[in-house]
Amino acid sequence: MDNIQVRFSQQDDQLSPPVSMSGYFLPDLGDHFFVALRVAINALPPEIVASIRRDNASGLLDEESLSKVVTERLVAQRETGVAHKFTLMTLNAFDPLCKRMEQIERAELMASVGAFLRAHSVAGDTAGRLGSEQFGMLHKPDIPIGALEKRIEECIRDADPKGIGVEVSSTATDFTAEVIPPGDLARGVLYSIRRFCDRQEHGFTFSRLMGQANNLVNSTFSAMQDFGTRVDELKFDVVYQPIVRLPTAEIHHFEVLVRFNDDDGKLIPTQELIAFAEQVNMVHRLDLAMLRRTLKWIKSQLETGITVRVAVNVSGHSLENPDFCRSAIALFERNRETLGQLMLEVTETSEIKDVDTAAKWISRFREFGIEICLDDFGTGASNFRYLSAMEVDYVKIDGISIRQSMKTGKGKAFMRSLVDLCHEIGVEVVGEMVENDAMRDLITKAGFDYAQGYLFGKPEADITLYWRDAPTHH
Repeated sequence: MDNIQVRFSQQDDQLSPPVSMSGYFLPDLGDHFFVALRVAINALPPEIVASIRRDNASGLLDEESLSKVVTERLVAQRETGVAHKFTLMTLNAFDPLCKRMEQIERAELMASVGAFLRAHSVAGDTAGRLGSEQFGMLHKPDIPIGALEKRIEECIRDADPKGIGVEVSSTATDFTAEVIPPGDLARGVLYSIRRFCDRQEHGFTFSRLMGQANNLVNSTFSAMQDFGTRVDELKFDVVYQPIVRLPTAEIHHFEVLVRFNDDDGKLIPTQELIAFAEQVNMVHRLDLAMLRRTLKWIKSQLETGITVRVAVNVSGHSLENPDFCRSAIALFERNRETLGQLMLEVTETSEIKDVDTAAKWISRFREFGIEICLDDFGTGASNFRYLSAMEVDYVKIDGISIRQSMKTGKGKAFMRSLVDLCHEIGVEVVGEMVENDAMRDLITKAGFDYAQGYLFGKPEADITLYWRDAPTHH
């Protein structure tokens, strides 16, 4: 039974406050049933309960569901002041053991492991299966993890046909809920759990996020707060890279690129930064900060007589955030005199799930005279869906796709057809990562309208470097 809410009738026909009831059956402990009653502070909101997904074999929460439940427990922790720990438990060689067991025995074993962890977790259901051999559990600090390891080892050894069993190893970390809004907290917990399991594809870091497992979660929250502060106070650098018209190589506009340094002054790779911001649900704050900074910069350039167009990147993730879109429109309303120099470049580091809603917001942006570029076009089927649904002015094809296509006659024909398709619907095409004359000649023959790459200029902090030798160029 999973956190069923019950009330007890009292003598005066009144009902007691709600109580959460959970029940477990442990076949390896003499076929006993265990029932736990807890006060309602442990009851989860109905929307969380409805969204919970479980691992079929163990009955434990899956990764995302565990992060949601842990987040709820941490929010409750702020009210109660009760500290919790999170333990990652690895059952070494558990996967091959399961594969050599009969289905019934394997099912019983998985149910027992799941029941052990749940019974020791906060509210009896804050444990999850994070991989084939990895399990995570939020628990009170006084839970004897060493004794639990031994009991699980004994249970598995008894179930193993060869009597070998597995070795259980655990790593614990403190879970301290900083004052972060629950939505951001949920993203931070999920990011932390993935980092904790060493399954994160990148290692975004301010210096504090490099810590060991025992402070990883707190470090993640600190990094989120640090990132939010830097973004909101515009404490980051930007550089400008030119996009030129073909075949003349005359500058058409510049792409604005963000640059962050960690606490030691070392440049953080931009892809890692954006991936971190998206996973902890903060990329919309970065995108809005870039818009604020760029519009302010455009205004200062206009005051000195420089009229130069610049494109600001906007994540597909941000286009699905109505708060970002409304804030962007309010920003445009206040800065109408600068919008003739502003373009937006929609990036697909995060797939846009609600394309229709994103398309409506893009249409609103275009009403201000802002041109839209679709980045990384041609690298996935979703791009064609975007192009069909959204009104855009440019598409940008990444250099890797171009180089692959240009190796064969068939590839060149495909690239020319792609360019022709774009032209037919009134969309101009930009080629990225153009680094030599041969590639420039190839994309020019294929009909590309614009190019970007080190051949024409690398990103520079001072945009005037591009025309100091030609003062008449604006």
